This record gives sequence, structure tokens and C-alpha cells, in this order.
Amino acid sequence: MLILIRVRAQHPGAATLTAKPISRSTFVNCAGAPVTYWIDLLDTRLKRTMAEVKIKTTTGKASVDQAAKLYKDAFRDDPVIAYMLCNLTREELHTYLYKWMTCLMIASAMNGGVFDETEDFSSCLVTIPPGERPDNVWTWIPAGMIGFVAKLGLGGFRRMLLEFEPKTDAMKRKAFGKSKKFWYVFFNATREDCRGRGLSTALMQKAQERAAKDCVPLWLEATTAKSTKLYLKLGFEVVDSILLGEGQVDSEGKKQAGGDGVPVRGMVWWPPKTA
Repeated sequence: MLILIRVRAQHPGAATLTAKPISRSTFVNCAGAPVTYWIDLLDTRLKRTMAEVKIKTTTGKASVDQAAKLYKDAFRDDPVIAYMLCNLTREELHTYLYKWMTCLMIASAMNGGVFDETEDFSSCLVTIPPGERPDNVWTWIPAGMIGFVAKLGLGGFRRMLLEFEPKTDAMKRKAFGKSKKFWYVFFNATREDCRGRGLSTALMQKAQERAAKDCVPLWLEATTAKSTKLYLKLGFEVVDSILLGEGQVDSEGKKQAGGDGVPVRGMVWWPPKTA
């Protein structure tokens, strides 16, 4: 039998009621349990909530190395990364990925980036505060990005700064107009052997709590169908989508003449309106 209940999420930023159709057995099992956020009660894969995951937050360069080590493995098969570095062999990509991630994390730290991590960097989320940009050229130089881009040649420079940035900026303008008041989810990943435990969800909920406190939205670019699905469950909505490398690479970022290109979805989470 299906019944309809109305659940108020016990999160400081959540002011709305959400109706969910659930079975009577599910209702009995959930009775009296706190709902930390807009959690889909039908998703049994969510085993942890933000309240159950111990999150450590740092700023500055203290977390750069550990974050880079996590991301070099987590993103080695990411289609956007593969496209950006498509002039490298697979072996070269794996060799240079740690160096590139280190540069990006240094640039993040120099632009006020916040590193939220749990379980000794089993999962980590990096967000950039409103008004800051990780591609700020004045921080790219000391972060070592210029030398790395030189390694990629003119093609890499074009892909990063003349294709990815303008196209993603256009999606941001569609969402926010000229406003720069949003938190940017720069990187988010969980170590492969720790996935399915709700760690990434808990970190994102932490970022949402921070954004809600500032009364500003969260922005991210989802590069896979799996990540898009996760963010939709966490209250994000798709603003627009773009294709990178259309006619040059396939959907996985690998070189292919006439390929479909890599789809990227611009997504936004809006903080609940206060009375």
C-alpha cells in the first residue's frame, strides 16, 4: 500500500515541505528518524547522512597534496580530463595528472578555496567562494600552471582557456546573469573503495549548508551521467549543457574524427528562500 507523507527536512536552510510516496513498511522503518536534508527516502543506497560523517574543513595549501593524490586517481578516466589532455598518451596522462591536479589545488587555495574532506581524504570536495576564480591568471603563474599548459602545447591552451572557460562562463551567465555571487564546486570525488557510503553526499550537503548561510547558490559542471544523477538527487537542476571537442573526440574524450564530443552539464543549487 502506498501512502503519502510530508517530511520537514531538519536542515537549517530547508524551509519547505516535501511530499514522498512510500510503502507502509518503509514508513514504519523511518518513523522517528531525523531527516538531515532533502534525502530521497526511496534511495536505499544512501547509508550515511551529514550528521554521521565527520568532516574536516581547511583552507590554504595544507590540503593540496592529499587532495591532488585523491583526484589524480578519481579523475583519470573522466571524459573532460581526457579531452583536455588528449594530446598525451595514456601513460603520459597518468604521469602528469598528479602534477596538474597539484597546480589546480594550489590555484584553488590561492583563490580562497575551501577543502572539505572526510576519513583521511577518502572523499574530498573543493569549493571556491563567491567572486573568486580558480583560473585567475595571476595565481596560475605561481601555481605552476603556465609551465604545465606549455607542456600541452597550443591545443591544450585552446581547449582549456578558449573553449572550456568561455562555454562554461556562458552557462553561468544563463543562470546568474552578471552576478558573481555563487559558490563554485570545483572538484568532488571519493576514493573508489569508499564509494556507495554517502561520503560525497555528506560533503555536498556541507557545501549547501555553507551556501545557504551566505544566501547564495552553488554552481558546478557535471561531466558524467552518474554525477549528474547524484546532483539532481541533492536538489541541483540542469541550467544548460555544452559539448567539448565536437567533431574531434568521442563522448569519453578520446580522439575520434567526427565524434560526438564530451557533454558537460551546468548545474545550480538554489538556497531555500527565507520568509
